[in-house]
Amino acid sequence: MKKVIEDVVIIGGGPAGAYLGYLLGKNGMRPLIFDYSHPREKPCGGGISVLAIEKFPILSEIPDPKEPSNDLELISAKGISVMTFGEKDSWTLSRKKMDKFILDKSIEAGVKLIEEQVIDINQVDNIWHIKTKKGEYKSKIIIGADGVDSIVRKKILGPIPQKDLGICYGCFAVSDKKEQSCIKFLENKQGYAWCFPGHDHLSIGIGVESSNKKDVKKIFNDFLSTYYPNINIQSNWGAKIPNIKNQDFYDLPCAGEDWILIGDAAGHVDSITGEGITYALWSAELASKAILNNNPKSFDELWRKEYGDILLENCKMRSTFYNPHLLELSMKIATKSETLSKILNERITNQFPQHELMKRLIWNLPVIIKEYVYSKL
Repeated sequence: MKKVIEDVVIIGGGPAGAYLGYLLGKNGMRPLIFDYSHPREKPCGGGISVLAIEKFPILSEIPDPKEPSNDLELISAKGISVMTFGEKDSWTLSRKKMDKFILDKSIEAGVKLIEEQVIDINQVDNIWHIKTKKGEYKSKIIIGADGVDSIVRKKILGPIPQKDLGICYGCFAVSDKKEQSCIKFLENKQGYAWCFPGHDHLSIGIGVESSNKKDVKKIFNDFLSTYYPNINIQSNWGAKIPNIKNQDFYDLPCAGEDWILIGDAAGHVDSITGEGITYALWSAELASKAILNNNPKSFDELWRKEYGDILLENCKMRSTFYNPHLLELSMKIATKSETLSKILNERITNQFPQHELMKRLIWNLPVIIKEYVYSKL
């Protein structure tokens, strides 16, 4: 019996793949999504940025309690603490419930979910052959939405280089007292530890460069023992994430005549904060436009135009942001300047891109100096 050749196959049913499926399904296409693990409580902070909330109304439809918050405690590597406040709320969500909601929406829109693991892909005579442990499928177009270890990326471009990877380690926990959102910068490391309170759990973890892999558990345990000694850990987790430090990475294509990479598979994550949900959904939205226009390759032009400069500038300014002397000075001043603390809050919650940070600091410098000086009088 001759196998059916699908129009579009999406490898990966996380937010990027599921949202792409939903958008294509709403427009009359019937792609297949291959995913053997979603929805799951993904190892990450579960934080949803202000930008993502404003740009993607589908997130507001998620029935799970969203635990909104506009306050964020920042702690420097040397222990300077400042409570920052923004004007807009970010959320902490259960990733399992969020991912399930978007995946269910895509299935309702006509997408078919194949709960099998893809173990190989190959292209023969302009047709993609997708192999699972149970069978083989064919498709005209293939989408890599399968995360940092994307099999689609490996086959087409090769894996994300080790130097452009980060590692996260953390836990889900509960506490007898109400905790607040917190980020602590790490000493001699470009990364941070966090605690994000959700509706019924805490997500606590750290994110560092992959070169710090051997130290990650010790750094995490030190953070826990210092700031959260009495929590009840429910489960531990570890994960790799894109952590792009090489600017040339963004010169690589993310699309061809019959393939597209989106989300983590494309490496589209904020290099400074590690936030990826925004770009997972954004890349899916642009990929849907390219596919519906029968021009998958145009995705490259679309993402570069809409958010490519943001990713590149964040990458360029990563070392400056994590400069230990600048961070300590900024935190010290922020303890006395409400204006600076608000700017830091809004940058970390992704209310503006990194390249605007210096503009805002310069524009508000007279007020920041005034607040700092007055606090000393």
